[in-house]
Amino acid sequence: MNKKHPPFFYGWIVAVLAFFALSTFGIRISFGAYFTTWEEEFLIGRTAVALISTLGWVSFAVFQPIVGKIIDQYGTRIILTLSILLIGVTLLLSAMATQFWQVTVLMGVIASIGFAGTSSVTATTLVAHWFVEKRGLVLGFITSGMAVGHLIVVPVTLYLIANYDWRLSMLIMGLGMTFVLAPLSYIFVRSKPEDMGLHPYGVTGVEAVPEPAMEPATVSPGAAAAGPEKLNPLLVFKQRIFWQLTVPYFFCGFTDVGLIGSHFIPFAEGRGFSLTIIAFVFSTVAVMNIFGTIGTGYMSDRLDRSKLLAYIYITRGLIFILLLTAQTPLSLFIFAFVYGVTEMASIAPTSSLCVHLFKDHGIGTIYSFVFVSHHLGAAFGSFFAGLSYDITGSYVFIIILSILCLWGSALIVSRIKDSQVTAPANM
Repeated sequence: MNKKHPPFFYGWIVAVLAFFALSTFGIRISFGAYFTTWEEEFLIGRTAVALISTLGWVSFAVFQPIVGKIIDQYGTRIILTLSILLIGVTLLLSAMATQFWQVTVLMGVIASIGFAGTSSVTATTLVAHWFVEKRGLVLGFITSGMAVGHLIVVPVTLYLIANYDWRLSMLIMGLGMTFVLAPLSYIFVRSKPEDMGLHPYGVTGVEAVPEPAMEPATVSPGAAAAGPEKLNPLLVFKQRIFWQLTVPYFFCGFTDVGLIGSHFIPFAEGRGFSLTIIAFVFSTVAVMNIFGTIGTGYMSDRLDRSKLLAYIYITRGLIFILLLTAQTPLSLFIFAFVYGVTEMASIAPTSSLCVHLFKDHGIGTIYSFVFVSHHLGAAFGSFFAGLSYDITGSYVFIIILSILCLWGSALIVSRIKDSQVTAPANM
């Protein structure tokens, strides 16, 4: 049946604000810009500085299920607004820190609780409620906000640190979060279209909202008999499909935000590249992130998502080989171009698979479990990259390990059976 959509759908406003909320990832990914400055000011080593990133990802991971549960019970509006506010206030306090332990607690723990609420878990839940059609495309658009934050925040942070002070960088970011983005989120975001008397995009007033059923292999007979409202989210831990998603996502986090996100800037500095080159490389990664997230979001509505994920992991492993020998700006830009396409490309197909397979279990809670694996991987990747550097004096070992982990992940995720209908949705 052809569906008629209103000339303007309020869900697009919600999607745009979620896009800006996820752009706060740029603040998180810019931690590497502070590494050498903190080492010099607080007289510490690379492993100690990496501890902030490690604690940050562990805290992020621990609070993901909590955030998911709160979202399922109270909606995304409150968690999104409070999370943005918490990040902003923490940045303002961090700008006044005088000791390393203060920075560690503020940025490694407290801010990360806020980042847990501005993650793709929140975005996935919003999209699941507001959109029936074009879910993959909208997810790709929203998660591209992470890339835009990456594109803007990292170069600005590098510029402010190099020309002024790291404290000024945090002060400016904190003011924007606290007094601009948080109020906008509270005023305009709504958790569900029903809160405004609307229907999800793709559903007319006479249609019921289609709820994707759990695939037979992933629901126990007793749970299926009980009905969706009685399903226990913890049952997914017994399902192979859950681990086929979470294990590769762990190594995805290990290699992107763990290794590259936390250590690429000091890695490039160690190879003798200037801050200008590094800033341009980061901008290239961010621009290609946008193409990668939106492109894979679009493809997630049409292709086998497990195969799409496998290609993403294989490609990232291949381009890491170039990173091992990168000595010229050209080689660094080639790496940035290809890696940027894959860095956030796994988000849309992974989250889309979760919505498709686990909707009846409470998508906020389930996807938060999957997302935990990504950020535990990020924590391990950040810490072991710093430890490996202090032991060996280079990042070669950790890069080789990352290549092997990515190719193993491609093999695991390729075995997921994606049952979605591949015919294009009504446009």
